[in-house]
Amino acid sequence: MRLFQVFAVFLGGIVAATVITNIWWRLTPPTELDILVYDQTVPTDNYPSHASLGQLFEYHRVPYDISDYVGSLPGGVGPYGEWPDERPDLIILADAYGVYENDFGDVDEFGSIRRTEVFNAEQAQDVADWVDAGTPAYGEFSLVTDPTPAPAGQTLEEIFGFESTGWTFRVEGDLANVPPAIQTLGPFPWPYEGPGFIAVQVPAAGRDVDPRLIVLTEEMMTSDFTGVRGGPPGAAGGESLFDGWFAYVEPTDGAVVDAWFDLSLTEEGLAVLADEGIPATFPAMIRTENTLYFAGDGLSDETPFRLRRLKGGAIFTRLVTGSEFQFLYQVMEPSIAWLIDAAVSNQVAAGD
Repeated sequence: MRLFQVFAVFLGGIVAATVITNIWWRLTPPTELDILVYDQTVPTDNYPSHASLGQLFEYHRVPYDISDYVGSLPGGVGPYGEWPDERPDLIILADAYGVYENDFGDVDEFGSIRRTEVFNAEQAQDVADWVDAGTPAYGEFSLVTDPTPAPAGQTLEEIFGFESTGWTFRVEGDLANVPPAIQTLGPFPWPYEGPGFIAVQVPAAGRDVDPRLIVLTEEMMTSDFTGVRGGPPGAAGGESLFDGWFAYVEPTDGAVVDAWFDLSLTEEGLAVLADEGIPATFPAMIRTENTLYFAGDGLSDETPFRLRRLKGGAIFTRLVTGSEFQFLYQVMEPSIAWLIDAAVSNQVAAGD
């Protein structure tokens, strides 16, 4: 009976906290911002390149809808939306890689026929001017790599304070399923299967390279995830797990590195990468005065943002959910919070 009473009190406390924090969330005034979200990589209707963005805005009581969006619709249908003529309050550049189709007309990440537009130099210069005027901006993985033209890619690197090496990485659940376009860079016939780690070098920001591939098999891995250590200002810090695509970039003068990728590889695996000039640890999040850049698919987490309509819900869920939620709550949620705070501060400074 005593155990039941303890459980009932515990459960009642959770319910009461949920109700109170939900009411608190609803009573918190919305933060009205003019947002620009740019995303050309929309193969499916869950908008995977920024799947968590709307949920994170909702948690922070920032209204966001399709009117704020410029890019393509699911399946690469588009273009959608109009590039703004006036400076927005907040810029989110989610993905510029685009949607492609294969010779059969099917959406294919590594197809040869592009369905969507390319981020151009004029748009990049607009972002540069808006950031210089005080608008905070967020960018992430693949913005400056092919097919983004060199002038646009170089401007984006200047905006976000980094220089790309062209190297991109991912942990694969089964190397046998690596897309054919990547397999063509390796031996024929393709000999790999089972879990593994791949590194692909592609052209970036006008720096031409001959595409190269490195494959590390399961024996050279210490984990199925890559570690992300640190986070933006206001983050709790620590290490979280990341399983999407990510890139090796270097900060430029004046930029600050807030988080790092730690490769989960054996000494043998790290030595293979070192032979190509790739270190065991390199920047994950780079910050300038008005920008945050995450060198991976940070917004692509499709996991629902639990308790998002609770004031302080991120704190609670960080304590009670598993490791698969760590990156979302430890890195991305405080990143969006930092950007929102910067946008509000800029509004106040401008007298809006």
